[in-house]
Amino acid sequence: MIERKTDSSPRRKILFFAMTIFIFGFVPFFCLEIYLRIFKTNIDLDILTGKKIGENPMQEWACIDAYAAYTPKPGQYSEGKTVNSYHFISTPEITKEKKPGTVRIVFLGGSSTAGTGTNLRDEDTWPWQTVEKLKKITGKKIDFINAAVGGYTSFESHGRLWNRVRFFSPDIVIMYHGWNEMYYFRGMNEIEKRYMLPDGSWSFGRALHPIKRWEPLWIDSYIKWSQILTRIRKVCNKPIAGEVDRMDEEPMADSYNPAAIKVWKNNLKLIQEACGIMGAKFLCAKQATLVFPGISEADKARCKVHFHRFDYQVHLRAFQDIYSAIDEIVPQKNIIDCTSLSGKPEFFYDHIHQTPEGCKAIASIVAEKIYFGGAENK
Repeated sequence: MIERKTDSSPRRKILFFAMTIFIFGFVPFFCLEIYLRIFKTNIDLDILTGKKIGENPMQEWACIDAYAAYTPKPGQYSEGKTVNSYHFISTPEITKEKKPGTVRIVFLGGSSTAGTGTNLRDEDTWPWQTVEKLKKITGKKIDFINAAVGGYTSFESHGRLWNRVRFFSPDIVIMYHGWNEMYYFRGMNEIEKRYMLPDGSWSFGRALHPIKRWEPLWIDSYIKWSQILTRIRKVCNKPIAGEVDRMDEEPMADSYNPAAIKVWKNNLKLIQEACGIMGAKFLCAKQATLVFPGISEADKARCKVHFHRFDYQVHLRAFQDIYSAIDEIVPQKNIIDCTSLSGKPEFFYDHIHQTPEGCKAIASIVAEKIYFGGAENK
């Protein structure tokens, strides 16, 4: 009998292992790569890291509004975070006609009222909690509209109130603005061009400049060709808290244009008078903020003052000027003072966005003002 010799040469083993790796490794990898490129939206790592200009990220969650620049798209955006069919965030479905005996409350503001920036579940937002508290205190039928949207200033809130919300016949309107007003405090000369493109139109389109959402890594240039590796990179590397744009690289000013306060005062008057015309009680809140004298350096770092291009000390003064304007324009009985919460780190994720505990604290202040101030009897 002749024995058959087995070829166990190193070359044959290397070939065997290479074929195994190719079949069980590279083939599935390339199949998945092809699938992602054909059936999924391609992710450009250069856009995510601010090396290239991409689409405006607002297109993911907002649509154009003729009277208030933009408004949220109806749907569910995260677990427990919704927008109803009338484009109102964290608001139950509602009809334009009120049921008899119902008190309808409207909330105006930016992301700290909408519960975005750091997404809060609908029921954790302070407007939702305020209404729930009032229902228990008064035993009345109360519904509400959260007309706030992230990024809104009093400009957009006035447009939305007068051209959208008034058709829902509100009884009480509560405004909670402050931080977002400061976006025009330094650039007063460009205020009339807010949300305007060079040709005078307004569209999301492409971003006007690169927006950095992830810090660049040395490995990016080697993996950006692959949709699989790009997605792994996104999962393993946390995004920057809050999108960082070109303003971060500009020098921080030690003042702001005082004419901005006059604009803020005029907007207050417009919203207050609009509420009077539509027969609604107007209440204006002094916004609570982490920006406060004497907080730690670590907490100061959480306050994204670079968004407004002027320094921390100027922000302290700007908030006080905003509060003083409210005192001047709004009757004292119609002011809700939430500043007792300011500077308390446990109530804030950052400069202005409240934790659920912060929202609970604001809701208690607002509900007590509405009830004991007699606004619910309007």
